[in-house]
Amino acid sequence: MKISIFIMLLSCALAMTPVFAEEMTQNKKYTLPISIEGKTVVTKSSTIYNINPYNPAKIEGLGQNGTISLFDKDDIINVPLSHPLYQLSDAYTDKIICQNGIWGIERNVGFKIFDGSEDWQPVKEGKFYNKNTTIFECTAPEKVLARSGLCTHFDVHSLESQLKNIYDGISFSENREKIYMRTMNVKNISTIETLTAYLKAQHDAGTPVTFLYALEQSKFEPFDETFQDRLNRVDWNKVGFLDVSVKVNPIEEVELNQNLFTVKQTGNDIMDQFLDAVTDIKIYGEPEQHNFYVSNIAASRDVLGLSIQNEQGHRFYGEMRYDENDFLSEKPIEIRLEPRDKAPSSASAEIKLNLSKLKAPTEGVHGFDSSTTGIQNSCIQQKDLILTAYTPVVEGVDIIQYPYNGLMNSTEDVFLLSKDGQKTNTKQGISLLNSDSPLTITLEKEDSVKASTEIIKVKKEAGAGMEKTVLFLGDSLINENTYTKCVQELFQEDSMKIKLIGTRGTEDNPHEGRGGWSAYDYCNETTKYGFTNPFLKDGKFDFSYYMQSNNYAGVDYIVVSIGVNDLNLVGHNSHDEIIGYFNTIFESIHQYNPEIKIILNTPTMLFSTESTDGAKNTRLEFAKRLHKEYADKKGIYLSSISMAINPSMNFKWIEEIDKSKPMTVSDTTHPNLHGYKNMATTTYAFLKYLAETE
Repeated sequence: MKISIFIMLLSCALAMTPVFAEEMTQNKKYTLPISIEGKTVVTKSSTIYNINPYNPAKIEGLGQNGTISLFDKDDIINVPLSHPLYQLSDAYTDKIICQNGIWGIERNVGFKIFDGSEDWQPVKEGKFYNKNTTIFECTAPEKVLARSGLCTHFDVHSLESQLKNIYDGISFSENREKIYMRTMNVKNISTIETLTAYLKAQHDAGTPVTFLYALEQSKFEPFDETFQDRLNRVDWNKVGFLDVSVKVNPIEEVELNQNLFTVKQTGNDIMDQFLDAVTDIKIYGEPEQHNFYVSNIAASRDVLGLSIQNEQGHRFYGEMRYDENDFLSEKPIEIRLEPRDKAPSSASAEIKLNLSKLKAPTEGVHGFDSSTTGIQNSCIQQKDLILTAYTPVVEGVDIIQYPYNGLMNSTEDVFLLSKDGQKTNTKQGISLLNSDSPLTITLEKEDSVKASTEIIKVKKEAGAGMEKTVLFLGDSLINENTYTKCVQELFQEDSMKIKLIGTRGTEDNPHEGRGGWSAYDYCNETTKYGFTNPFLKDGKFDFSYYMQSNNYAGVDYIVVSIGVNDLNLVGHNSHDEIIGYFNTIFESIHQYNPEIKIILNTPTMLFSTESTDGAKNTRLEFAKRLHKEYADKKGIYLSSISMAINPSMNFKWIEEIDKSKPMTVSDTTHPNLHGYKNMATTTYAFLKYLAETE
């Protein structure tokens, strides 16, 4: 009887066409250790809306029916699960493994089902209140380090985003001992009674509010003794599964990126996992000392600290906060490291991490050296001068440039090298009006670090009698209204005229500037920071749609000033991705009219201090990529407006009430009126040059 039942079950199972490991892995032979990893499939009720109490999502893991059925030779093994195996990221994944000779489930994903019986109370911290929502708290099942997760009925928030949230959301509290649940007032869930009734009703209906989160420490659930011997006898090279999504994976040693590190393993599991998540390392402004290495990782409840140094004692230190970062995202985040000990004060470093590959470490590790965590010397960024290929200058209208703004990975003085070999210090700026062409800039004591820009003399009467339509598109540099106004003022007394168009600005000074916006935003976001996107149609940047929607007859020149916010945008700051969005914008413009000339402003520099040198290097590195990408692209012209901004004086200074105290800079990002006028003069000359060449 038992044999008949077994044969019948096996026949039914085989009829369901199980997938065998040997087929899935192209005959790859497994030797222990192996693992079967979880999965997570999220299905929204409606993809139009966010997840919220009235638009719940369905979250399914591996073994949703409570078992994983595998076939080995003539045997069926139904492996029981206390609940499905879930996956939040590469690092936070439930898995079936053999640990110290014992088979079981390693849980890395926390699992909470709400049924209304929790100890709900109003959140007591007043800073979490807003007039649009009501926020509650209950005791968390356990503390966490990484705050990332998924929920069926609520969007999962970081602590920072929960503070600002005006919609439905769930998060951990500041001390991680509570779970916060926020509901919009329009949902009529504004008291403990209505909240518990809602949670109970969802639970009783079979659609409970379920919260998955990243466990601080793994939990191991061993299988019963009856399964240990059976799993040990499984031939994992030939095992089959009813669920085609089940995969047997070899547990392999981590091998570090050889482009970044001189070693393949460090000998420490925590350090290996951390370094495996590193996607890029850059060390700026460092003298010729080499042989850097990761010296230690410091861990606390809130912060991960990181130190790198070399054998000369040049050390850099930086931190990342767990409550500000998304451990589920594959988009790299950046840790900026500042100099310590013997490192030059002008130097800096940055490390980018793919947090989806990293479990937040519960303890620090130290005691490493160049033989165990060595960083490739190629990560030390070389000094360079970044200048545009040419700079137009209108007769009688001087342009002062500051070559220091083009100096990357160094803070040394820069010099003008004249034709007769004389060097003149140009850190205070040089006049282009009477300069020889090409203008050659070099570093003191380093003749190999030099760059040139051709000075193109533009006639004062260039474009006489013409009126050109100009659109300024970009971020806060345009949104402040001053830059475009200064450009218009230069043309008021000129024989050439311009007409500005745009849906923002003022009636006599229109533009398309939006503070804080990036190229990514213009290609993806419908609204952000209170600004709407007039270029987006059906989720895509469409310049023809923009022109037609606003009844614009045409445009001759488009001045584009974006990119700085892309570099700062967590998860969207790789050069390849940013260039991709630039190309989307430029191609859409030229699809509308291939004759439109696009002036692309390279990134402006910050007010020059030791604390901004790292950001300056990051921007110049991107400017260098822009030169490589667009130097020869038809219809696209690079203009380095940042070269016209005095790095020390052209920013917004505040005079202290106490006259004995020095003036301070209130804004290290946006120039003052003098800086905007200098930018405008550069753009004015470029527009005149384009008109002259037509």
